[in-house]
Amino acid sequence: MTGTQVPGTTTHGNGPAGQRAPVRELRQDTEGRGWVTFAAVMFLIAATFNAVYGISALANDDYFAVDELLFGDLSLWGALYLTVAAAQAVTALLLFARSSIGAFLGVLIAMLSATLALVSIGAYPLWSITIMVVDGLIIYGLTVYGFDD
Repeated sequence: MTGTQVPGTTTHGNGPAGQRAPVRELRQDTEGRGWVTFAAVMFLIAATFNAVYGISALANDDYFAVDELLFGDLSLWGALYLTVAAAQAVTALLLFARSSIGAFLGVLIAMLSATLALVSIGAYPLWSITIMVVDGLIIYGLTVYGFDD
């Protein structure tokens, strides 16, 4: 067994009978696993935020500056936010399943959500900025660690 080495291992120190003991290295595919999980959890949080935003826009327009909307009325914006929330929830499930399609859709849906928040920032600025920050964290986590080689 001298002279043989298992792929993906390095040898450090001396093993029994003068042989070198293999030491496992950290594999690259597990490096960003925490960031993908983080992005999935943030997607669930963003879906909750957007669902609350959409329901409150449909139910009670006293919280919003309706005159500051770029176009449409609050019913349209409420429906848009509920649709994005549903897409974010499905994408979170795909990310928990470690799907590459989930990572690709996650970046697209986070960009869509951030754009939607930017366009409607006049109606409720603090809420829109919060959603944009969460979407930015999702995009970072998925673009750096979310895709397979």
